[in-house]
Amino acid sequence: MVIVHRAFSAVFGLLLAMAGLVASSYIETDFRGDTLVAAAAGVLIPGVLMLSAFYMAFRFVKFAATAKK
Repeated sequence: MVIVHRAFSAVFGLLLAMAGLVASSYIETDFRGDTLVAAAAGVLIPGVLMLSAFYMAFRFVKFAATAKK
């Protein structure tokens, strides 16, 4: 039964890694005409989503590879 959990974790981890790459494409790079708050929101919101997706992907792939939490 553990092999099913490991296979699911591997697939879900790869999907989360792709979600992190998609979230990174939304990070704002051109700040002309923006206020400091708008520029910070343009970087922080997608940045936090990207980092959390990569962290979850790392945890799922690590479980799939080692079967340890």
